[in-house]
Amino acid sequence: MFIGDCWTSRRDVLIFLAQQEFRGAPGGQQAVTPLKSKRTIFLMPLTAARIPGIPDAPLIAVGSRNAPKLEAARLVFRPIWPEAEIIAAPVPSGVADQPWGATEAMQGAIHRARAALLAARADIGVGLEGGVEEGPAGLLFLSGWGAVATAEGRLGVGGGGRTLLPPALANTLRAGVELGPAIDAWLGREGIRHEEGTVGVLTGGYLGRAASFANLLLHALAPVLHPDWYADIRFWDNADLT
Repeated sequence: MFIGDCWTSRRDVLIFLAQQEFRGAPGGQQAVTPLKSKRTIFLMPLTAARIPGIPDAPLIAVGSRNAPKLEAARLVFRPIWPEAEIIAAPVPSGVADQPWGATEAMQGAIHRARAALLAARADIGVGLEGGVEEGPAGLLFLSGWGAVATAEGRLGVGGGGRTLLPPALANTLRAGVELGPAIDAWLGREGIRHEEGTVGVLTGGYLGRAASFANLLLHALAPVLHPDWYADIRFWDNADLT
C-alpha cells in the first residue's frame, strides 16, 4: 500500500490513520485533534497524470470553513497536486442543517461541490456533508457523503463508513436537535465538529473527522477518474435525487 512517497503494510496504514494528539477534556472524556500531515493513503501512486484536464497547480475550493473538511481535502489532493491552492469557499448546502438519510446528505455534498466551484471560479469544487441514516431495529448511524466537481464538467460522489450512535444521542437527534450541538451538550464541550468530530469521540480517537472525510473524497474520485464508465448515470442534478 502506498503512503506519501513509500510503500507500507495495511497495519501501518491503520496506525497512520490512528495517529492523534490527545488532550484532557471536561468530565474525564478524552478529546482528540487530528494529526496535521501532508500524507494520505492510496492503493497505488495517484498522480495528476491520471486526472487529465486539471492544471498542474489547480485551485481547489472546499464548500465550507470547517477545519476537518479542509484538512480532508489537503490529505487527498496534496499528494496529487503538491502546488494546489486549497481554499475555503463556504456555501449553503441546500439541505437541512441535519441531513437525514443518504439522499439528503448526498444532495448537500453535490450542492456544496458545485456551488464552491462556481463561487471561487475554481478548477475543482469539493463538497462534504455529514448525516445520519436509519438502520434496522431502530438503530441510527452517523454517515457522510463527499462530492468532487471539476470545471470541465466531471462530477463524482462517494460515501464512507457508518458509526452506530448511542441510543441517548440518537434520541436527541430524533427530537430535532442537530448532531453538532447534541454531541457538544452530551460531553460538556464546544466545537467538537471543528476538531475530532463525533466519529472521533465514538472511536476513541482511532478515526478522526478529517480522516473520515478524506475517505469519502477517495470514493468520490471514481467517476472523476473514469468518466466513460459512468456516462449513463443521469442523477447528478439535485432534482433527480429526490
